[in-house]
Order: sequence, then C-alpha cells, then structure tokens
Amino acid sequence: MKSPSQIEIPSRAFPTRSTRPVRAATCLIAASLALSFVGPLNADDQIRAKIAAAGDAERWKADIVGVLEETDTTIMPNGLGVATHYRLLKILRDGGIRSQSVQRFPFDPHTNRVDLLSIRVFRADGAVEEIPVENPIRQPQPAWGIFWPTEQYLISLPRLEIGDAVECRWRLTGFNVAYLRHSHASDLSTSFDDRNAYGVPLKPPVPGHWHDEVHFWSSYPIIEKRYIVRVPRDKTLQYEIYNGELRVSQVLEGDMLIHTFEKQNIEPLKEEPAMEALPNVAPKLLLATLPTWEDKSRWLYEVSEPQFEADDAIRTKVAEIIRDCRTDEEKYTALCHWVAENIRYAGTSRGMCEGYTVHRSIETFADRCGVCKDKAGMLVTMLRVAGFESYLVMTMARQRVDRIPADQFNHAVTCIRYPDGSLKLLDPTWMPKSRDVWSTLEPLQHVVYGLPEGKGLSLSPYFPPEDCQATWVSRSVLRPDNALEGTLEFTAVGAPENRLRRALATFHPDDRQQLFDASFQRLSPAARVSDVVCMDPVDFSGPIRLSCRFEAPDFVLGHGPRRYVRLPMMQAVLGDRVLVDLLGQASLEKRKYGLKLWATRLARFEETILLPKDWKVVATPQPVQLDGPSAALSFQVELKPGELRYVFDLRVKKWTIPPDEYHNFKQVMDKFDELTGPVLAVEVEDADVPS
Repeated sequence: MKSPSQIEIPSRAFPTRSTRPVRAATCLIAASLALSFVGPLNADDQIRAKIAAAGDAERWKADIVGVLEETDTTIMPNGLGVATHYRLLKILRDGGIRSQSVQRFPFDPHTNRVDLLSIRVFRADGAVEEIPVENPIRQPQPAWGIFWPTEQYLISLPRLEIGDAVECRWRLTGFNVAYLRHSHASDLSTSFDDRNAYGVPLKPPVPGHWHDEVHFWSSYPIIEKRYIVRVPRDKTLQYEIYNGELRVSQVLEGDMLIHTFEKQNIEPLKEEPAMEALPNVAPKLLLATLPTWEDKSRWLYEVSEPQFEADDAIRTKVAEIIRDCRTDEEKYTALCHWVAENIRYAGTSRGMCEGYTVHRSIETFADRCGVCKDKAGMLVTMLRVAGFESYLVMTMARQRVDRIPADQFNHAVTCIRYPDGSLKLLDPTWMPKSRDVWSTLEPLQHVVYGLPEGKGLSLSPYFPPEDCQATWVSRSVLRPDNALEGTLEFTAVGAPENRLRRALATFHPDDRQQLFDASFQRLSPAARVSDVVCMDPVDFSGPIRLSCRFEAPDFVLGHGPRRYVRLPMMQAVLGDRVLVDLLGQASLEKRKYGLKLWATRLARFEETILLPKDWKVVATPQPVQLDGPSAALSFQVELKPGELRYVFDLRVKKWTIPPDEYHNFKQVMDKFDELTGPVLAVEVEDADVPS
C-alpha cells in the first residue's frame, strides 16, 4: 500500500453527479483509490470556490457548515474493508473555532486501523496551510463502565478564524460491530493491508460478509454528503433507505459494482424533548451482504457456543442457588437474580472478537464482571447446568431494528427454550433490584435468537398497562385550621416498582426516610411524613409496598367562607420516582417525532377525604372518561355528607407515542394536570370574614 504522501489524487471536479450512466461511470473509474471527492490535481481554486459559495453564519445560523463530506467504501472478498473519508468544514462563528481547533479520529485498535492522510486549513484570505499528520497524539478515548482499548488520534490546528475551512482526509481499515460505531470500508489497492492498529491480521466477525449503517443526519448543516460502496460483482449487497430520500446510482466498473448514495442540503435535525431514538426517525442507510436474519441467528449460535463451558465451581454455585427451588420458574428466576446482582457491569477486552462474542463463562464467573453479553452468557451456562435448554439472544434496547440484516444491536440477553418449542426471554443486565426476569422497559423489542437451526427477526412480548401499575390508596382528613393529615398505602409492579426499588437501594435503611420526605414535597413544601413502613428493596417475595402517615399545614387555600382544595393524592407523591417520564411531557402542541416514555403504565389513585362538619362542598370536578389508541383516563367522584371519594385511572398503552396519536396522549395528560389543581370548592359556615 502506498503511504499517504505517495497517493496520486485522481482527476475529478466537484459538479453534481450526472444521472447519465456514461458520465457517472467515467467519474467513478477515475476514483480508483476512493479519493474522487478531492477533485482534479491542483484544484485548490475549486475548493476555495466551494468554500466561498457555502456562505456565512447569517445563512446557516450555525457555528460550522459541512461543505462536503464523503466516504468511499470497498468490500473485500473476505468481508474486510478500508474506508477513505473526506471532510471539508467551514468555520462560521466562534463556536466553530473552539470545536474544530483539535481534530479527533476515534478507532478501536483491535478491529480497525486509522491512517491519517492529510489535514489542510484553507484560510479566509486564500492561503492554504498544510498541517503535519505524521506524529499525532494517540490516547485512550474517555470510558466509563466499558473499558475496551478504544483510542483516538488528536491533531491540534493553528489558530483558526471565522471564514477558514478545515479539510481532513483519513482512511479506516477493518470492521466493527454495533457497539463500536466506526465506519466500515475497504481499498482497491493491490497490496491491501488487512492489519489492525497492532499489526495483527484482521478477521471479520462473519467471514466473507460485510455490513454498514450510514447516518444522513447531522448536528450541523451539510451542503453535500456522499457514500460510495464498491462490491465484488459476485457478492450480493442488500440495502434500504429509511426515513427520507437519497439519490442513488449503480454502475459497473470491471469486477466491482459501485453504489453511490448522495444527499444535499442536510439541515440540522431539530430534536424534540423525550423523542424516540434518532435512527428510528432520521435518514439512514443500511447495507449488508448477509442474506437473511436466519443466517445471523445461526452465526450467533456458532460464535457463542464454545464460550458456555462450565467448571466445578459454576456447577457447585448453581446447585447452591437452586437448592430450595421447587419449580422451573423459581429456578430460572433465582439464577437470573444471582447473575444480575453478582456479575457487575464492567467491560474488559479479550481482543479482536470483543463486542460480538461473549467471554468464556469460566472467566466471567471468576472475574465477577462483564458487559451485557457476558452476563447473558453467564446465565446461559448456569441455566444449562440446571437442566434448561438456553441460548444467547441479540437485541437493540429501546430502538427499532430494520429488516436489512446489518448489525443493529447494542444489547445481549438470554432465552430458555421449552420442550414445546416456545421461547422465554431473560435479561440479567436490567434485572438488578427487580422482580422482572424480562424488563418491562423492553416490550415489542426486536430480537434475534442464537439458535442452531436459525430463526428470523422476532419481537419480545407486549406489556399491558396493568403490568406496570402503581396504586395510591389514601384516607385523608381536612381539619378546620386548613391542615391536612392522612395515611397512604402504595403498591407498584413492573417499571414503577423497579424505579422505586433502585432508588431505595441507594439509601442506607436508616436514611430511607429522606426519599419520602423529599417526595412528599409534591403534596406541600411543609409536608411531614411519619410511621413509614417500607418493603426492603431486595425482598422479591411480592410487589413493593409501603405505608406512611402524612401531615401538611395550610393545605387548604383561603381562610374565609369559601375555600379551595386540591385532591391530595392527585399531587402524585412518589411520582418523581414512578411517573416522572409522564409528567410534563405534553407541553408541545404537536410533535413531529414519537414521544419516548419508560414503559406502558397504569396509575390508580383511590382516596377518601373527610371534611369538618361545618364544611359544605359546593363544587367538585365532573366525572371524566377519555380513551384513545395510546392513552386513556377515567375519573369518578362520589360525594356524601362530610365525605368525598374519588377513583382516578391513567392508562398509557404504549411506551412510544406515535406523532399521530400524540393528541390523544396530550388530551389525557392535560386533564390529569387539570385535576391536580384546586378543583374542590367548599363553603365554611360561621367562618371569620377578613375585614
């Protein structure tokens, strides 16, 4: 392979690609080393013209603008590749000076290699400044939880000014998995160098196959973006474009079929609060040479199976864990709990295969740590020792997986196969301080089971609102001095239970009162809580329960003959723990993207309020019944002399609210907000009237 200084820049100008095959083929044939984007030799004047035409901050309302971004990718027969990247950014405001003063090039030295080809600064006054790239700073990428040896090159630039443009060219050789998020690529050079950054020959995860996921969205405006992929004509490439349109061309060049995908004038994506995952809604391109998801399923089985060996220490621990279990459900639940609580989430690297194979269970058991795939593999091994048929499963946590069989996964879980062929999912990574063996935050989530016979893309089970229920049962008393006192019985299951258990587990048992003191501030800043009885967060014998007494002085508004009262439990004490993803999420009039919540939900408030004998209710909220595809609400009130009782149900049926169903969700949540206000009016006989 030629060094960067020896590479000849092929001849090509910058005009928009013609749709005529002859012209397109001519341009692409000239681009033999994926540097077609640079334009003709000594074409700096054309680059300057593009920079000038890009405009200024007034036009883009941004710190930088991408003048041109291109990646040229070639698939090698063994599934490896090299991508040559080009990026030309123009500085528009001071923020761009700060963000571009140091150029960063991330890579994983085990699975790929970065070669810096050139960096130039096109000054606003017309000068071009070449930046040396031979001795970049090489350092670890910041890490937390997963301590794989990912690295980055850093190149500091001389002082930039508004109007300058930074041009970077670099080449990335190798492969990646969804965990690592680097581009795939390859090179047409006859002396293809297939070594990683450590000089070790690379071996792709699926021999002979390749995939990529290309995002055509950005946090800054891009005038032109192009992705080119070169495929041997005897290798089938599947691709699909999602959430938008791209200009596509295909031409034949010798033994390579060349696909080009282009998009112009990419505006920064305007995100919404709590919106669903960007790959679900923003323009993206998926490509893969693997034929089917069944092939991916079989590959997962084959690559994982050697890791599930057990030793005497594991067998002894399994026997100890399930010793007192009487049913299969008790056994797999106990084993899932043990892995969840005893294998800490911390990732260490095993080299090139890291990210797509699990660690050997014997190592994970000894280390007592691993990431999701290692925890899942540990559970597979323990379940097999206990007599279950168990396998590894891939999934994409809380994000859609599309039909092209590219690597779209960021999470690994476990499954059990019963004699009748049915499959049950288990997730030891999300199970700490939880009674759920499969998280209620993962409904209708795409999964690929690692089965020997293969299985297509599947969905996890749906959880109805009742599976994520929180219930408040209270008896409250209003005193003549406007104070409130009462008792609360609270229970929860599913997502709200897990949130509360994990919050409680962060406190020493003697300090858990602090959580309730803080949460009851939703009732009144002066609220006081006493006689708290709470289930231990690691007691999994049933749904979490708690009870307490509470008191709030000056709860009633007003001191004259007419006063106003809020419904106490409708203030949703503990809502900061179990409903926080719902509260305040209906502020927008409409949404362009889906609203992402934790999970489905049923919130039920049942309260009886006793009034002083000389207080008479003169206005109460009216009964309400609302229903729709995503949310529903029911409010029923019953009035007796000296007593008011109400039952309120809030049902959220989906964890992602589609934009066309947001109106239903907003209507329900707005009514909820309305019922939290001072909705009860009373007249007080013989009340003192202010003079």
